[in-house]
Amino acid sequence: MTAPATLKVMAALEAARPGCARFVGGCVRNALMGKPVADIDIATRLDPDAVIAAARAAGLKPVPTGKAHGTITVIADGDVFEVTSLRRDVATDGRRAVVAFTQDWAEDAQRRDFRLNALYADADGVIYDPTGGLDDLAERRFVFVGDAETRIREDYLRILRLFRFEAWYGRGRIDPAALAAVEKLRGGLHKLSAERVWAELKKLLSAPDPRAVIEVMRDFGLLDLMLGVNGSLRVLSGIIAQDVEYGLAPDSLLRFVALADGGPERIRTMAAKLKMSNAEARRLEGAVNPAARDDVRKAWSDSAAAERAIMTLGARAFEDQVRLEAAGEVAPPPRDWTLLAQFAREWKEPEFPVKGGDLILLGYEPGPMLGDALDELKALWIADRFEPTRDELIARLKKH
Repeated sequence: MTAPATLKVMAALEAARPGCARFVGGCVRNALMGKPVADIDIATRLDPDAVIAAARAAGLKPVPTGKAHGTITVIADGDVFEVTSLRRDVATDGRRAVVAFTQDWAEDAQRRDFRLNALYADADGVIYDPTGGLDDLAERRFVFVGDAETRIREDYLRILRLFRFEAWYGRGRIDPAALAAVEKLRGGLHKLSAERVWAELKKLLSAPDPRAVIEVMRDFGLLDLMLGVNGSLRVLSGIIAQDVEYGLAPDSLLRFVALADGGPERIRTMAAKLKMSNAEARRLEGAVNPAARDDVRKAWSDSAAAERAIMTLGARAFEDQVRLEAAGEVAPPPRDWTLLAQFAREWKEPEFPVKGGDLILLGYEPGPMLGDALDELKALWIADRFEPTRDELIARLKKH
């Protein structure tokens, strides 16, 4: 908030109208909590056209990314800032709002979700608290601005935002009025797009330790509403314990697989329902691919099995399966899973020595039979730990 680029944006707005710009939302909240600030949001009394004019006058680049809703993106020194005119809601439908611009800071604050997110600060660091957010700061609690049911009906995503913020910043004492509103209105989650739900769920699962919050979500039926299952807190808890023990960055995708606790069909169904990207879906399916299940289980004490599993699954999926296997065990596995993960990352896959052209020279026609023969030889090659040579493998084929 004190970076040169940030101050340039604030100065540009203030030059157009003194006292018209304040930081708002997460950047103020996190600064007061001593947490890292990722995004800078600025609220202003200027209307969008005036913001554009002020930015250009200061030599900055304005982009009308959300002009109809009052938001102008301002680029300064390559950094991106969202500058939004003060607003009040005219109409809402649980997903989006029709807004009108206002000059009243308190009116703008009333349309925000939580009191802790309705804190404002000027460029000098003076805090403005129109809703009581500072009272919540000490308790690390997230209380809806005004009536909780009203705020949720304005945008049902606020149900998930409540739990996401509690997972990241809370102390496990969720506001009772907020929970009562969630219980009453949870069915509104069906109105949300799958993309918004998945984006919010990923952020929640990326919190250092979201176990307590996810348990509450399960008890309130939210997991079943979103995923069609209540989830496995046991396996998820094991993955999070691994992260804590080894100082690993939270892996939201692996945590999701642990929570889902299902096979390929369930994972594919969930990935489609949440409209995950193809890369995300592939990662999840790899983590539950049963093609090398026996070898993954044997890998703890058999390096040959580990090699076969890596060849079949790939290093990433193998590591995911090993972590899930360890997380789900009641008793500790016979080997530290990190050793197997390191083995997978360092192991170099040998090159299969037989090519399709070799079999064509033997009289095979291009097509399914040739592919089946190559697969059969490769299976033999893997079973013998990649030792047979090209000539030895072809000789075996000739014997059939």
